[in-house]
Amino acid sequence: MQKQNNQQPLTLESLGQFTEEVLLPAIGNMIDEKLEEKLEEKLEKKLSEKLDPIKQDIFAIKQGLNRIEEKLDRIVKTETEDVDAINREVKDLKKRIQELEVQVKILRSGNARG
Repeated sequence: MQKQNNQQPLTLESLGQFTEEVLLPAIGNMIDEKLEEKLEEKLEKKLSEKLDPIKQDIFAIKQGLNRIEEKLDRIVKTETEDVDAINREVKDLKKRIQELEVQVKILRSGNARG
């Protein structure tokens, strides 16, 4: 059996059509991809340049906040200790007043008899 050759002869028109339908879109896609890569790289670099100082500022602010929180914790602890100490003194003074009131009653009852 003989093989048939279904290929058309290559003409300028068919070459132009192939170029328009296949080659140009493929080249366009390759150029678009390269441009996108370059653009992404440039954008990422610019973003990084802008964001890096902001990130450093945020980090410094967080450190400052941590120091403030530590100071507040120490202040609260000191105040709590001071309040506890004052409460103990008040209790001691109340106890002392009660003891003195008892002694005054004893003295009054002793003076009343005598």
